Amino acid sequence: MKVKLVKGPPLKFIYLNHKIMLYKIRYLLYCISVALTMFSVVPFFILRPFNPKNTRLFFIVYQKVAKYLLNIHLHIENKEILQNNDPAVLVGNHQHNLDVITVCPLYQSLIVVLGKFELGLIPIFGQFFTLGGNILVKRGNRKKAMASMEKLEKKINSQGLKVLVFPEGHRNREKELRPFKKGAYYTAIKTNAPLIPFSVSQFVVHRWPLKGFERLDIYLKVHEPISVEGKTTKDIPELIQVTRQKIEEGIRDLNRHYQ
Repeated sequence: MKVKLVKGPPLKFIYLNHKIMLYKIRYLLYCISVALTMFSVVPFFILRPFNPKNTRLFFIVYQKVAKYLLNIHLHIENKEILQNNDPAVLVGNHQHNLDVITVCPLYQSLIVVLGKFELGLIPIFGQFFTLGGNILVKRGNRKKAMASMEKLEKKINSQGLKVLVFPEGHRNREKELRPFKKGAYYTAIKTNAPLIPFSVSQFVVHRWPLKGFERLDIYLKVHEPISVEGKTTKDIPELIQVTRQKIEEGIRDLNRHYQ
């Protein structure tokens, strides 16, 4: 005699709780794997402090960890745009703490991250962030913020670096992008470095966390560079509008993978 399970609220409740529990385990593994990867590359950070090559090494290693330990697979379109040593300012959407994973494929060349000052106050992570050659900006203090930006501009011009900025300023788990802050655009204009928008599929909205331990695919698209030659700070609203439109179009296109 066959026993037939009748689908209903109790079974649905058990199924969803099972998925959520797997998500929590997976997220814990994510945190542990980030910490272990950090410690594995610490010797390089100590031997060559404040060097952007350190951050690139971390992301190259961590992309493999994410794939084989967390079953998170990254796909990137137009990565050849980043495979040069020319300065540029990368701007894209910011969704989740998992963006530590999503930005891995962007590190085709040397990139520094422009982060808020508070990141530097986090024990261990803060030191790791700065030893990786990244820049902290204290937004509430204009004098210190300007000093940080000048330091960043010198790095971009002298070392041919790319700088990664999330112009929304905070993680955003909604479908609509938040208003963009102007810092990235000031940097691009002052250094005459082109803006390179990039889009990340909205895995938080469409897939995470209810996929538990199932394969999670995250898609990135790098857009064509936007020249800022001849532009002034008066052109920033226009540049924000253009890059925002590119990012939004890319997100809509990439989200089709989840349909």
